[in-house]
Amino acid sequence: MPAITIQPTPAPLPAAALGAMPLTHYRISTDAHLPPANEQGLRTYKGRQYVDVPGGTVQVAAIAENGPYRARLASELSPSGPVLVRAADGKLWHPSVEPAAEMLYSLTEARLQGFLTDLDFTDVEPDSHGLHSFDSKRYAVIERRAYQVLHDPEASTAQISVMRIVRPDDAVAADGDNRFVATRPGRSEPIVFDEQHGWRGIVIAGAGGMRRSKPDKVQRLTAADLILELQTQTELIHQGATRIDDLDAAWRVVKGTELEKGALVQLEVQLHRQLAALEKAANFYINERDTLQPLKGSALYASDLHNIQKKRIEAYTRLMSAGDSRKRLDISFYNDPFEAYRSTVNYLKSKLALLEKRQQIALDILKRTRASESELIDIGFYPTEIHETKAFWVDAKSRLLTDVPITDNNFKPIHLAYAFTETTFAFRDIDSIPVAARIAVLSNLVDQCAAIRASYEDLELPPGPVHASSRQEIIDAIQAFENTLENRIAVDHRDLERTTSLPSQDQSIDFDFIPAQRKNQPAPQAKRMFRSKHHGVYKIRVGQTRRNALGEELIDVMDPHNPAKVMQTYERREGEWQRLVATQERNLSTLITQASVHLEQTETHLNTARKDERAKRNATNIVEQLGDAAEALDDLGQQIERAPNPAKNDIAVLVQRLRQDSERLRREGEDIRIRLYKDKSFLSADRVAYLISQDHLSVSKIQVRLEQGRGKYKHFIDIYSLNDRHTGEPLWQAHFHYEKRNSAALDFMVKGGHLKTLAQSATGSNSQRRDEQAGRPHVAIWRETLDGRTAQKIFELAP
Repeated sequence: MPAITIQPTPAPLPAAALGAMPLTHYRISTDAHLPPANEQGLRTYKGRQYVDVPGGTVQVAAIAENGPYRARLASELSPSGPVLVRAADGKLWHPSVEPAAEMLYSLTEARLQGFLTDLDFTDVEPDSHGLHSFDSKRYAVIERRAYQVLHDPEASTAQISVMRIVRPDDAVAADGDNRFVATRPGRSEPIVFDEQHGWRGIVIAGAGGMRRSKPDKVQRLTAADLILELQTQTELIHQGATRIDDLDAAWRVVKGTELEKGALVQLEVQLHRQLAALEKAANFYINERDTLQPLKGSALYASDLHNIQKKRIEAYTRLMSAGDSRKRLDISFYNDPFEAYRSTVNYLKSKLALLEKRQQIALDILKRTRASESELIDIGFYPTEIHETKAFWVDAKSRLLTDVPITDNNFKPIHLAYAFTETTFAFRDIDSIPVAARIAVLSNLVDQCAAIRASYEDLELPPGPVHASSRQEIIDAIQAFENTLENRIAVDHRDLERTTSLPSQDQSIDFDFIPAQRKNQPAPQAKRMFRSKHHGVYKIRVGQTRRNALGEELIDVMDPHNPAKVMQTYERREGEWQRLVATQERNLSTLITQASVHLEQTETHLNTARKDERAKRNATNIVEQLGDAAEALDDLGQQIERAPNPAKNDIAVLVQRLRQDSERLRREGEDIRIRLYKDKSFLSADRVAYLISQDHLSVSKIQVRLEQGRGKYKHFIDIYSLNDRHTGEPLWQAHFHYEKRNSAALDFMVKGGHLKTLAQSATGSNSQRRDEQAGRPHVAIWRETLDGRTAQKIFELAP
């Protein structure tokens, strides 16, 4: 028979001070015996009532006469614990699960990304239910984005109307009455409308959304089984963790000996077993939520699941660390470089799969709890690690894009892979740099990534499907990272209060920052993020500053594969950071011969560039290729002028030709860039700013404070035509939205300055009334948004 200890009652606490505590908070110690339970399942001792619950005994009090019982503390006048209901077998009491206990949560863009439609209800008022209608369908607007919704009658109550966000292409979304039918295929997201917070997510179990009531007999058996299963899983996980620590210690003892690999294999095997046990436990908690949550209490249930998921992240991190150590041992035994790279590619592909699983667990933690990303970083999770590993995979894969073993690093795929790795490592530090610089840095990284991807697409390969397939895998990996950059810019852009606070397109990127400290790593040193020009193209780089013997500041960019090795050094010349290039001194005769060869290639370079222009290839790559050829001519000219000339050869004409051809190559590259940037179908605020800076755009104002919308959505638009300055041909339009008719030009609305193609503008004016009443199929893109400085230049150019 259970026993309790009776103690003097301390001063009562107000119920509000206790908060919503789990049932375990109300369990009592058992040092004195209680009488048997009566027919109502109550034990009465000295006028107090007690009931048996899973794992112990609690004191209870009736909420009202003949009303339900609630757990209480000995110090309470009014019970504050969960409402308890008696199981059918009469043995145990369990917390009641009430509809009011449903959990609401905020809806994130990442969670809803798969449901997004292309409608825009910016100027349209919702109905009394917070919904919009278009083409017989209903839509909810969340953070200015539209999602199709259906009413879920099964999940709704008299007090709460539950809607389901659905994907328009799924079968479930096609219901003519806009009703959600759980048996139809398709994903959905349950939401409710909160007068204070707008649309919010709601946790609902069951196919149709309601928690299904279970027969009492099933509840009784499930509760007993669950307790036993929880105890078993907890013990297995604890034993596994102890075994992992023992194997880790054993590996460190034999590290550096011939026994190391065997010790690492044993550690990896045990970590795989531990991950299987943790995954089983996590799935058990998730699948049995409806029974476990009332059994444990909501807070304890959430805490236990949170800890299991964190242990999974830690186990994945330790598994990958052990795998990296073992792989380094394996690589040292390869004599064939091809085999070494093939093995590395396969290993990194497996590691990427582990990183993706770990990433999903981290997203689940952030979605289910209020945990911050910093909490996950403390246990070894770094969101950008997956991109850095993908870059290493691209590097190894690129070295296999040949049928002939590579004897040096003068192989184009290696240069491209290194450039991609630089881009991912710059993104690693994005949260450590000044907020004001992030969008500008990300925008540059997107352009760098696009140029690298285009270079792989144009790469000449040995014949056969194997290399073509490998290249496509590389392109897909780069495109995925490019999408990550785009999504991050969209998030940062959305968080801006006004587009006038957007960084200008010519913002300087040259600053020191302190990277975030990683777990078990020494405090990081300051780094420099800067933009440098090479072959006519600016790129973002990250390095470490130092001073030479003359006290001049230099920046060393380190090898991502070997942080102790300097890859490039940059010095300040002509107001910009430029790469220090070690020149190989050659005699005058050799230099003259090489100059003649390079001059003969000028026309070939120009013809290739024009052919690439006709094929609409990446403008940055065309400029860079011509810039590379031009710099080679410059270098030869400078060396010829410095070289000893005892025979007094006439070199003036040759040096002049080198300079002229260098200028031709650069000028043609710039002309091609300008022509490609004038593509009417491509919207880019960066390109508009660049064309203005190069004096290639003229502006005319074609609409003044055009009235739009009704009621509180009423606003005014100024429309500018952006034209080719040399031909007068319209290229794009710039729209600026204002709250008032007399607002100052730069005082346009929040994110109210953007570009439109001529086709978009024509469609908008012809269907304005329909847009106002229903919504227009247009999604704002960060590239289209105009910053305040570019807007000012547009206003100044308008007559």
